[in-house]
Amino acid sequence: MKGRYILTAIVAALCCLTAGGQTVPEGKAEKFIDFEASQPDGKIVKLSDFVGKGKYVLVDFWASWCGPCREEIPRLKDIYYQYKDKAFDIVGVPVFDKVENTLEAVNEFKVPWKQILNAPDTVSEAYGFNYIPYIILIGPDGTILERDLRGDGLWNKVRSYLNTN
Repeated sequence: MKGRYILTAIVAALCCLTAGGQTVPEGKAEKFIDFEASQPDGKIVKLSDFVGKGKYVLVDFWASWCGPCREEIPRLKDIYYQYKDKAFDIVGVPVFDKVENTLEAVNEFKVPWKQILNAPDTVSEAYGFNYIPYIILIGPDGTILERDLRGDGLWNKVRSYLNTN
């Protein structure tokens, strides 16, 4: 029983260490990982439909039931409206959620950016997260620039890239 508590404490500590905005180390840039999802209308949408096309793109992995995800939406909307005309976009990727609940939240918050619905369960493993919201910034060439952005750190990182480029 004691071993279980120690393992739980180690896992919790590792989760805390990985949160808070991770910058891709110098020289270790990695390209985004593409995935595809069948939309409710039957159309197949890929992340590559939005990323690697000459724009900075925030990818917001979120869910309608997630309180912290919902708290980030007003900030994301402010960022979107400030930078949408400056080679910038946001793409939502609802995870661990039902499509109808996602669409209800999108309507409730009047979210203006596209959503990739029905993302495969493997997307969280591919991007290395097990909590949401998990927001990444991808550069115009498809390189992941920042990971795990939230709050003021999210604003600051977007500003630093878009106000200097």
